[in-house]
Amino acid sequence: MFIVWGKQPVYHRLGYVAHFCPICRGPKPFEIKRVGSAGHIYYISFGSGELVGYERTCQECGTALPAEPTDHVAIAQRLAPLPELVRQTFPQLEQVFAARLALEEQIRADPAALSADDRRALIRSPFLLMSVKVDQRFARTHLDMGLGLAIAGAIAMTVFGPGMVQLLAPGADRAGLVLVFLALGLAAILWQAVAARPRFVRRAVLPALARALRPLKPTQQELEAIVAELGQLKHKIARRIDVPELQSQLGSRARA
Repeated sequence: MFIVWGKQPVYHRLGYVAHFCPICRGPKPFEIKRVGSAGHIYYISFGSGELVGYERTCQECGTALPAEPTDHVAIAQRLAPLPELVRQTFPQLEQVFAARLALEEQIRADPAALSADDRRALIRSPFLLMSVKVDQRFARTHLDMGLGLAIAGAIAMTVFGPGMVQLLAPGADRAGLVLVFLALGLAAILWQAVAARPRFVRRAVLPALARALRPLKPTQQELEAIVAELGQLKHKIARRIDVPELQSQLGSRARA
């Protein structure tokens, strides 16, 4: 029997804060969490682990970003309407982000009026943000639902499969059956581990990029230029982004 073990992030909710979301392009409520690194066996962790940092997750778009609790005067224990959350946790938000909020107003009014350099920088920005997310995700094998089901299925097949076959064929060699089911289970785990990466890009990266880029109304040429630039800089995200699929998400939301 194989044993899955190692270290994985452990999250502990601290509460809620208001902050600027670069994906939603405005102030939003966030859930803030402590991030620790703890040992696990079969992805079951023990304890809160050694402190790695803090993470805030936008309650509107679901994007997780690095956080620093000291940015806020307090952390609310309950999610409140945004104006109340701003008052409780970040009363200086509008002053701190005044320049960025003014820029967002300009983008909403007329994104085509931006200079070519400003547009390029603004289109590049969410790609760079998601690039960090992709690098962190792909640095280790992540247990999503597909991979978790594959692991559970592999264990079940190895434990119960040989006995079930022997009920139908009493003369079957149990040791050989164990090896067969173990090989099948390992193959399923490997398949799901490989498939987890494109699943993550489709479910978490492309929707966030589309949400952030939609107000800028980028052309295919602008998107392809950014992806090519990131590819030259060896960003992993450049190999994972399909520009036509991204454009499809941009267009589908616009039509909706």
